[in-house]
Amino acid sequence: MSNLPLEEQLRKERNEIWSRFALASKNNSESAQKICLEWSHTADHLLKTAFHHCFSGQKVALFALGKLGSLELNLSSDVDVLLVAESENEVSLSALRKFQKLLTERTFQGFVFRVDFDLRPGGKQGPLIPTLDQFKDYYGNYGETWERLAFVRLRAICGDSTVENEVLSFSKKFSFRKHLDFTLLEDLKTLRSKIQSHYWARTTSEVIDLKLGIGGIRDVELFAHALQVIHGGKDPGLQVRGTTKALDLLSQKQLLPSDEAQFLNSHYWNLRSIENYVQALNDEQTHLINTQEEHPEFILQALKTLPSQMKRCDQIVKGLLGEAPQDISLEEELKKLGLAENDIQDLWQEILGQEVLSRNKNRDELARKAFLVAFLETLREQKGDIRRGLLLLKDFIHGTRAKASFFSMLLREKELLQELAWLFGHSPYLSRILCNRPELLDSFVYRMQDKLSDDLGSLLEELAEKKLLSEVINGSQYLEDKNLPILVKNLTSTADLVVENLLRALKRDHPSDIQVLALGKWGGEELGFRSDLDFIFVVPAEPTENDFKVAKRFITRLTEPHRGGNIYSIDMRLRPSGKAGPIVIPRKDLEDYLLKEASGWERQAYLKARYIGEGETSPFQSYIHRGLTDADLLELEKIRTQLVVPSASNLKYSEGGLVDVELAAQAFVLFHKITPKNSNTTSFFAAMGAEGSVLQQNYDRLRQIEQMLQLVASESLVELQSNHESFQALALALQIAPDELQLEVSRLIDGNITLLKELDPRRQPH
Repeated sequence: MSNLPLEEQLRKERNEIWSRFALASKNNSESAQKICLEWSHTADHLLKTAFHHCFSGQKVALFALGKLGSLELNLSSDVDVLLVAESENEVSLSALRKFQKLLTERTFQGFVFRVDFDLRPGGKQGPLIPTLDQFKDYYGNYGETWERLAFVRLRAICGDSTVENEVLSFSKKFSFRKHLDFTLLEDLKTLRSKIQSHYWARTTSEVIDLKLGIGGIRDVELFAHALQVIHGGKDPGLQVRGTTKALDLLSQKQLLPSDEAQFLNSHYWNLRSIENYVQALNDEQTHLINTQEEHPEFILQALKTLPSQMKRCDQIVKGLLGEAPQDISLEEELKKLGLAENDIQDLWQEILGQEVLSRNKNRDELARKAFLVAFLETLREQKGDIRRGLLLLKDFIHGTRAKASFFSMLLREKELLQELAWLFGHSPYLSRILCNRPELLDSFVYRMQDKLSDDLGSLLEELAEKKLLSEVINGSQYLEDKNLPILVKNLTSTADLVVENLLRALKRDHPSDIQVLALGKWGGEELGFRSDLDFIFVVPAEPTENDFKVAKRFITRLTEPHRGGNIYSIDMRLRPSGKAGPIVIPRKDLEDYLLKEASGWERQAYLKARYIGEGETSPFQSYIHRGLTDADLLELEKIRTQLVVPSASNLKYSEGGLVDVELAAQAFVLFHKITPKNSNTTSFFAAMGAEGSVLQQNYDRLRQIEQMLQLVASESLVELQSNHESFQALALALQIAPDELQLEVSRLIDGNITLLKELDPRRQPH
């Protein structure tokens, strides 16, 4: 630069660079994306120069918003900026006036930029240089949806680093909420409608509004930013500023079909190219192009397809925003369902009485009514228990504190609404999980969780959520497909993952070689709903102080209450010497105990031993050659008779029930000194030959029924009572008549008893 006054230097540099980019826009020698990026860098440079001249030494920071914030500035756009001061002491209105004059004053040389300060707390009515406290107070308490979207593109240009960091950190929390928030779509629908109604007349058969027309630049930006704000709290990777980058990420993360993402990106930059062209003609901030005037060939070609592209863009945007809900008569819908009068008066009125928490009550009350009607209709279509579904819905609404965001999300996410109605109408167990932890709906939408935290406190909450989420997801699927092998495999995998991560975290503070040896259903990879974790701690040599610390902390962390209950209940009674035995056992001592001292029932239990996180499945089978003595068999038979109950309808403890069959299969393997292929009940049945195959079929069906009962009953049950509401719900879930279900269970148990009289060594004379 020369020795010209700063204002003249800035105008001269601006004009030279602008002219170069304007020429490139008019002759199509550079892409719009490249021109916008380089022009944005030029704007940054000029703004920095002006800022440092005016605010030198002051604790103030300068931020860009809008297209400058995303480095997509068009040639004759305003620059949207925000100034924030650390405190009132740093606010200098004289410096601000100097800054504004330097940039905006027009002379024979022109001007530097039109500067827009309106995107500040309180807009035109707010302080021109808000303090950090004013910034946080306004957006923390009064910030609106459009401002959340605007802050997606907030970017620090220069100034005090402390102010920069505070503003950027707060704005991310303001824009990107941890939990999914679909209420903003309703606000956007209103905003978009206002824009279109205000500017619709600008688009005619001859004139196209590139920016504010239907399917124009603003529509693409609103669409991309809306999806970012909705999902960016759960996935920080979506917190980017550029439109192309946002659309690419939304496609990669399967939040937007790839063909739509590619189209919107191409359409967006086509619009921006035409926009730069019309602004380059006279350095005017215009977004209108007259299709009847003379234009270069590349513009004429672009204009041929532009109307159809804008129409397609409009359809995509409307696909996200949907139609506004209409006011509906809930009373009429209730009459259609035939609810009892007392239910309508008491239960339903209680649901309606929970006032929606919202600043826009009229809009969100419509959304809530529409959701309730859709929920009722879905319950009816799915043949769920309507009264029970409404009881659970009441608790769920109470759990969500009647937040408008939940109603909007559920009304929009039809599949999620259907799954929620399915759970509430069919499974009190899973529904209670969601009533206690409604925020799990976020992860239920994604079918995944975020990366686990390194902080132990956060990790524990995440592991508790992972376990609950696994039960909700797998339970919902099981209600539909009744696939027992997939269910137990997934529930077991979740337990393994939870334990591995917890153990790894504890070992970071207390280095240890301690291992968890899973037993029972967990060891056999057969975990079901409401299952305890049976296990012991094993170490390679004599336990150290750290080993005991890890073990005790592991037990405490796994069983202490979290939101929605503890992570898992545990059972450690299978350690040598029972409850009185040490909680950490050297591996060699355990092997010697099983080989030389363990009673028959203990050796049975360790057939299902499995180290968590290790490749071994049956680490303690060397004792199998001991077999079972007559004394062992007498002891096992005594245990059996103590366990079984006289009721033939007890799925678990009846003679011929689940426990009787499991223990019989284990006794068979030990008695015949057979080494099973794996540490699970299926392998034990396989060792029993053809009869074992029949037992396997009977057992699997009983277990399938038992797991379904856990889902449809309000409490943990193993007894089938024909006069109990859970029995009717069970028959409905299994799609079988109640009397047929009773007969089937009786046949299965009787068939097991017949087979076990021949196969079970405990029942044989000794």
